[in-house]
Amino acid sequence: MSRRTDAVRRILGWLARGALLAVWTLAGWGTLLLLATAAGALHDGSGAALVRLLPSRGDSLWAWLNGFSAAFALAVWLVALGLSVWTRWSSAEAPGPEG
Repeated sequence: MSRRTDAVRRILGWLARGALLAVWTLAGWGTLLLLATAAGALHDGSGAALVRLLPSRGDSLWAWLNGFSAAFALAVWLVALGLSVWTRWSSAEAPGPEG
């Protein structure tokens, strides 16, 4: 392998790691926002808490990023739950070792 190919591979590896870190950070931030919204719903009611989470037309980029991260976190948790249920369901159907 040439030095140039090795350098490109190393740079792409660092970019992929950075992208994964950004995605997981976004999901973590969204999870925290969802937890804060759930806590706010206990105090202020679900309507007021949801209105604070959803951005409106004139809001800044940060408000839209918060709304996106909350939706992304919800999707990540639903996919994780689905995979967990599917794994348990498929392992329950598999025949056990005979002996």
